[in-house]
Amino acid sequence: MINELDLMEAHWNKYKQEYTVQAIVLAKHLGVSVDDAESYIDDQDYLVLTDEEADQEVYDYIKESVWAFKPSFLSAHTGYIKESVFELLQKDCEGANDAIMSMIKDFDHFVDDAVSCDGRGHFLSGYDGNEHEVPYLSVVREDMCYKTEKTTYYIYRRN
Repeated sequence: MINELDLMEAHWNKYKQEYTVQAIVLAKHLGVSVDDAESYIDDQDYLVLTDEEADQEVYDYIKESVWAFKPSFLSAHTGYIKESVFELLQKDCEGANDAIMSMIKDFDHFVDDAVSCDGRGHFLSGYDGNEHEVPYLSVVREDMCYKTEKTTYYIYRRN
């Protein structure tokens, strides 16, 4: 005799093998097919990240773009080196990044301050600067019982 719960679990596991959770979440958010959502992710039009992944992604992004921050913000995080110093360095664009990074006293605090001022969406969503929060409930089996686990994903439109 086939157990209905086993059948449902087998069907869901097959579906999860075909598609990523990120594609399922994006499809739900956009109201499109999972195939379309997967294509958007593959084409890097959207990022779909957990909270921890988004924190790491924004950290990496800021680390590569320190040179582009306002001189007043940089000055506040470098022991108040004059803004004019940063204005001169920024003429070299990306080439000034390492020099400016070396002046920042506490980079973790720098990132936290930047995110608290502008939000992660400002850095990760080049299209509109928005961060969309989407809860995702999954069903997991523990012995003969099932329970739901909630994971929050954050969606960023890039193009």
